[in-house]
Amino acid sequence: MAPLISAGLNIILFLGTVRQPRNADRVLKFIQPALEARNITVTVFDPLELHLDEVIKPIQYYNKSAETIPQSLLDLQTRIKAADGFVVVTAEYHGSIAPGLLNVMNQFPPNAYVFRPGAIFSYSKGRFGGIRAAMQLRSYLSDLGLIQVPGITAIPFVEERVALNGTTIDKSIDKSAEATIDQLIWFAEAIKNEKAAHGLRCTDCFDDTNLGYKGLPYNNKK
Repeated sequence: MAPLISAGLNIILFLGTVRQPRNADRVLKFIQPALEARNITVTVFDPLELHLDEVIKPIQYYNKSAETIPQSLLDLQTRIKAADGFVVVTAEYHGSIAPGLLNVMNQFPPNAYVFRPGAIFSYSKGRFGGIRAAMQLRSYLSDLGLIQVPGITAIPFVEERVALNGTTIDKSIDKSAEATIDQLIWFAEAIKNEKAAHGLRCTDCFDDTNLGYKGLPYNNKK
């Protein structure tokens, strides 16, 4: 079966680590061309370039009547809201999600992400390919309102199987990535078309003041 080619999707790729030297760069050079070959426009949110480590208050915690939200955060949120879907790339630190990734994504409320698909790519130097971080990421992304595509691409022994220029020596990684991207395109276009035809059935379920779904008893005033 031929790979799906998108009708022109806009995808944000969250890169998940700032630790140097980092294997995230070789994984990015593997994934980004694979997405762009499917007629997808890729915007990379790299924590090394965004410098959000100095931001200690996410958008949803600002008092809009008394505080000014940094324009840099508002601009990033606008780009996130305009995306058709997301690719999230994480290393595995001590069996968990890379903290640089969480620091970036936590700056924005769920309504910035909600009702779009998310695809997970994980990696590690060892044989499990970061799958423990990927499983935790499933729960985390769901709480943001993202729709999880069924597949996950986990890349084991990343330094041996993905070169610095992004080429791979393991065809199983290529096949897994192809399937994950197929699913991302399928869900993103299905949701985009349904939204255009019928709109969202829950347009105000999430807003900038809630940490999650409005129907849940969130009342965090920190």
